[in-house]
Amino acid sequence: MIYIIIAGIILLISAAALFILFHFGFIESYHPMKKAKGGQIKVACVGDSITYGCTVQNRNKNNYPTVLGHLLGEEYCVNNFGYTNRTAIKDADFPYTKEKLYQQSLDFYPDIVVIMLGSNDTKKTNWNREKFIKDYCEIIDSYLNLSSKPKIHILIPPPLFEIRGKVMWQLRKDTMTDEVYPAVKEIADRKDINLIDMSKVFKKERKLFSDGVHPNKNGSRKFAEVVFEAIK
Repeated sequence: MIYIIIAGIILLISAAALFILFHFGFIESYHPMKKAKGGQIKVACVGDSITYGCTVQNRNKNNYPTVLGHLLGEEYCVNNFGYTNRTAIKDADFPYTKEKLYQQSLDFYPDIVVIMLGSNDTKKTNWNREKFIKDYCEIIDSYLNLSSKPKIHILIPPPLFEIRGKVMWQLRKDTMTDEVYPAVKEIADRKDINLIDMSKVFKKERKLFSDGVHPNKNGSRKFAEVVFEAIK
């Protein structure tokens, strides 16, 4: 009997671990992609856990790239290349450019690229303004140099809201506001690409964030609506 109980506990723990890994986007192999049909405009949504849809209820249907795809309609093929905890800085703890998803986003040869990085770069062990600007510009160039010559939209991340006086996931509110926001604006100016300021869109919208960092279902839809207006 004791062995059955132990086996049951192990199964429950394993199932919970798999759920957490999936829900937070840590299983790289589980990022299903759509194949573009002839004539469809290909949109690559590049970013971290916010793009992935971390904590969004019924993530597969309600992450912002999926909602964006519904808003854009059949003329567009939208794929979600977001990956949890990833950074723009290449020697930070989890650089986006070291993941297979990054190469997959390039191999997609998108016509439009929507990029939002910077939240995880705010960690104390990660932040370096010069590296952030340099490495982010290199990421943008990697898309601009594609034969598909995509139009790039770069997003200023949404605000970091405190819970009981603290921001979750070791992210730093002051670094986001004082360093990342102006740095992303500088990058957009340097590369002469469209800037979408999610910090202003969500400035007074704490209710749209599940944990102060990640948008909930309604926040994710608002994300998609703002990007939709920029694309259309």
